[in-house]
Amino acid sequence: MIFLDRSIPKSVAEALKLVRTGDIRWLEDEFAHDTPDESWIPDIAARGWLTISRDKKIRTRLRQRALVRDHGMGCFILQQKQDPTRWQYLKLLAANLDEWERVFASTPKPFMRLVDATGKSRDFPL
Repeated sequence: MIFLDRSIPKSVAEALKLVRTGDIRWLEDEFAHDTPDESWIPDIAARGWLTISRDKKIRTRLRQRALVRDHGMGCFILQQKQDPTRWQYLKLLAANLDEWERVFASTPKPFMRLVDATGKSRDFPL
């Protein structure tokens, strides 16, 4: 399963759901719209789902990073300097999701990888 947090536009998640085999879940598919990171991170990590976010708080706030680490999450954090359009989000995810799934499957958890505008990812220390 692939979990997209609320930093990814709902319309992008819905578009991906149309072309994937039922394995895309957006935050509000599982939780209330105002669910804090501190609540969904442990839950999604326990489910073992690949997580994709653009929320810089997850990488910059020690508490969120600790949750990723302590609960064994594997996540990719999109890190573009400018806000992507919905089309740019969709192209980025469609072009790179297969590779991110391979990395997720073969990398010991926990891990956090930062993703640039081209889709290349690099390790980020937890």
